[in-house]
Amino acid sequence: MSKSLSAFLFVLLSISVNAASMIKVDGGRIEYELKQGGDTTVLFDAGALSGMDGWDAIWDDLPAEITAIRFSRLGEGKSDPCSGQRTAIDNVKEVEQLLAALKIEKPIIYVSHSIGAVTARHYAAKHSGNVTALLMVDPSSHRDVEIVKQLNTTGGEAEIEAVKQNDYAMGKGKWCFLDLIWDKTPALGFSEIGDIPVTLIAGVRVAKKPAHALETLEGRKLWGQYQSEWVHPFPRGKVVLSTLSGHMVQDDEPELVLQELDNLLSKLRVANKALQRTGR
Repeated sequence: MSKSLSAFLFVLLSISVNAASMIKVDGGRIEYELKQGGDTTVLFDAGALSGMDGWDAIWDDLPAEITAIRFSRLGEGKSDPCSGQRTAIDNVKEVEQLLAALKIEKPIIYVSHSIGAVTARHYAAKHSGNVTALLMVDPSSHRDVEIVKQLNTTGGEAEIEAVKQNDYAMGKGKWCFLDLIWDKTPALGFSEIGDIPVTLIAGVRVAKKPAHALETLEGRKLWGQYQSEWVHPFPRGKVVLSTLSGHMVQDDEPELVLQELDNLLSKLRVANKALQRTGR
């Protein structure tokens, strides 16, 4: 075998190992990928079903100054199957075990999409001081059903129930996040999380052919409004409403997500320099 072919196969095998790394957590093994870089650790928590591949559109272009971690929850991606319905507490434990296994001891920036934001909020509330910032990409909101009821006063309840029944029928025996998605308890906010930088990007693009009230012009306006209302109590909160993106903002506008991550990193650098000057 030639040296060049040996080197080529070595690279392929290295890539395969990196992409398929597994860690044992309660309930099974989860897949993860760690991209070694600078001292700032950034955790990427994807939405339902996409697994860690949900970050593919930005993964190769992440800032070199960060060490990035992405993973797939139990039951998603190449992680082991899940059983029963999992709670936000279960998902937080999963993240805790992942970070402990990787020996991540410094505070992290938590980047989340969709239902991943539920875990991010609960993790940040539980680990005050260990999350330096949140970047939330079109996070799940308990107020989505409120929008449907508000815009469809006569048939909204029936519309919501039909979607819910369809979700449970499709996911029976394999989707462990359904109870969490359909739990409309108000999201944890500033009073539980505290004063940290928070950036929320909401996709408010109107669908060409809306399938339901949430996708209409009024639905997208209310989605942006309610997401903004969640952020406003944070003194260092920022809302970005994008009319160019739907729910998968990181796919529709990867450059926007990367820019807002860069902005958060810059804010943290400035804050750290200020602390160093004051000797704190």
